[in-house]
Amino acid sequence: MATKGRKRAPSPKATEIVRLVEALSAGVGSHDGVVLGRGIAGLLRDAYRGKQGKVPGWVRELIAYYGKKRAP
Repeated sequence: MATKGRKRAPSPKATEIVRLVEALSAGVGSHDGVVLGRGIAGLLRDAYRGKQGKVPGWVRELIAYYGKKRAP
């Protein structure tokens, strides 16, 4: 997960959520995992926007990871 041409280590929170989503969707296929990941990322984005008005970097990393370029 790199940003603006600089390589940066992914956030531990984002990495852990990606691992969790992969574990939860292991038996159901990659499409369902991507859908689940996008849903979780969207819920987190909305929750942080509503509470703090800004979205933390680790949530933006999840949104980018499960972005539309990632084939479901």
